Amino acid sequence: MPAWSLLPRRALAALAAVALALLAVLAVDATPAEAVRPPGIPSTATAQSELNALRVAAESNGSSYDRSLFPHWSAVSGTGGCTARQHILKRDGQNVVTSDGCQPTSGRWQSDFDNVWTTSVSNATIDHVVALSEAWASGAYAWTTAQRQAFANDINSPQLWIATTSANSSKSDYDPAEWMPSNTSVRCDYVKAWTHVKYLYNLTVDSAEKSAIQSHLTNYCGSSGGTGCTGSKTTAAAIPEGAPLNSTISLSCTGTASASGQITVSVTHPYSGDIAIALVVPDGSTYTLKSASGSTTPNINTTYSANLSSESRSGTWTLRVTDTYSGGSSGTLNSWSLSI
Repeated sequence: MPAWSLLPRRALAALAAVALALLAVLAVDATPAEAVRPPGIPSTATAQSELNALRVAAESNGSSYDRSLFPHWSAVSGTGGCTARQHILKRDGQNVVTSDGCQPTSGRWQSDFDNVWTTSVSNATIDHVVALSEAWASGAYAWTTAQRQAFANDINSPQLWIATTSANSSKSDYDPAEWMPSNTSVRCDYVKAWTHVKYLYNLTVDSAEKSAIQSHLTNYCGSSGGTGCTGSKTTAAAIPEGAPLNSTISLSCTGTASASGQITVSVTHPYSGDIAIALVVPDGSTYTLKSASGSTTPNINTTYSANLSSESRSGTWTLRVTDTYSGGSSGTLNSWSLSI
């Protein structure tokens, strides 16, 4: 982008952010886009394999746990100096405005556990899906402080979820044998995320916990839980300015798609707010994954979640990526994949 156009471009972005914030207040009855869930939630088949591999052992050393043993909400590499909490609120929220490039001052966030949308930054807490005390009693007591810090600030696995204060308090440090989200549509992804985090960090499960996870995988992931139906496109394609790019993946799978379909998208663009992303299913219906916004942060590397349970899995799936601004900034769809 030419230097002379940089200031007007950023000014327009700032005005757009203000306008979007006002619209969020005025359009209280508008249906929000599908929520963004954390990256790395595995397929049902992978979660089952990981559960089978987990070592069963009773929890231990619980009485010696202290939250300060897990240094958390520290600056995370690759986020521009933001803390893990700030990064998650920016990454997984909608129309997020920050005061210093990190700390959100306004936006919208969905708490998947109770299916509640909030516009209050203080009500958008970050939950460790495997609670720090649970991790401690499942093996983290033997870790170094650096290992515990990495666990508490892991932005790349499905460990950190946005949750309302109420949902976070309700969940507390319970495992899936003791607590499950009231929002039944997220339960499949929740137990898959829990299992994956335990597997990733070589943590143990107790017998009641493992039995409950197995039951939940069967009951909530089942035949329409996305088992074995995946596809990807790794050929990079230029995104035309002011126009959509349609990238297709053809699937041949029986049955209906998942209530928690996962669509992972990688886009290079200097202004992520310019980009709108939608998924077009085989019958032509469209699911909004990301709307354009006033964000001036670069690039998109996000896994979106969509309830696709009314859709047939077999057919041509299209990712529609639109650069909504014609002003000299080009972008590239690097890759995308879906697990349904």
